[in-house]
Amino acid sequence: MTDEDRRHGTKRRIAFRKAAGLRLAALLFGPLVLAGCATSPNLESAEHLVQSNFHGQAHVVKVFPGPTQKLTGIIAENSQHQQGILWMLSNRYLLLGPVVNDKGHDITQMATKKYLGQPRKVPAEHIAPAAMKAPGFTIGHTGPLIVVFMDPNCIYCHLLWKALQKPVADGQLRVKLIPVGFLKDSSVAKAATILAAKDPAVAWANNEKGFNENTEEGGTQPLAQIPPLDIAAIHTNTALLQASGEEATPALLFCRKNSSDTNATKDKAGPQMTLEHGIAMHALPALISSLDGNVSADGCTP
Repeated sequence: MTDEDRRHGTKRRIAFRKAAGLRLAALLFGPLVLAGCATSPNLESAEHLVQSNFHGQAHVVKVFPGPTQKLTGIIAENSQHQQGILWMLSNRYLLLGPVVNDKGHDITQMATKKYLGQPRKVPAEHIAPAAMKAPGFTIGHTGPLIVVFMDPNCIYCHLLWKALQKPVADGQLRVKLIPVGFLKDSSVAKAATILAAKDPAVAWANNEKGFNENTEEGGTQPLAQIPPLDIAAIHTNTALLQASGEEATPALLFCRKNSSDTNATKDKAGPQMTLEHGIAMHALPALISSLDGNVSADGCTP
């Protein structure tokens, strides 16, 4: 595995969930193992590590035995009341990202299914009509249309945005971006400020140009007075993302042939609409080459 995959693979993220079982993208990225505190009771050590590495924006709900004596599972909750699984090694190190055993099994995913509620999956076609009406903006002029939900403070959205620029410029696809806000306290204000701009596409591009990858903060400075309609629009967009079964960004809605995604409709001939919550950057070229048809309120269209 390359350092690029380890740091930026969308599937390798801390999956915080709400009590209702909503998932979102990681709040941090970087080295897999972070040094923390000296050996002490599991709960105290876990709380110290989580508080330190999440800068007081998360706390420990519960610890549970891991698959080995030195590995302890942590259920953590962030300031938005979203929960996820972390791991503590020898009471001294916090593991950020999925932990895989020698058989290739993702024990983080297994623990998530065991300890946290699972989101209800919704067919992609059920999301498309509202997504096509949702406030946002479109970039690109030719190629299949896909829909992407993004939070202005989302590091993985930032990476995807950068990766999309060349294929969009080359006419390989068009992207409708739907701004949402849930990752950080400033997310709604930033997203609404972008939506209120004269040209939201330019405003979003500026957000990404000023993105701080260390703090995972978009570069937008929220307006002192944000139009209530734009704030309401961001809340509506976020609720639509939640209705898809997961609160995770980036979430992509697209049409392609022979999709293996469980959200795709398999009993229809031709292009199939698919909804994916997250994508590894190295998988983007293959996804683009598989696109066939446009996302529309009526399903996949030529």
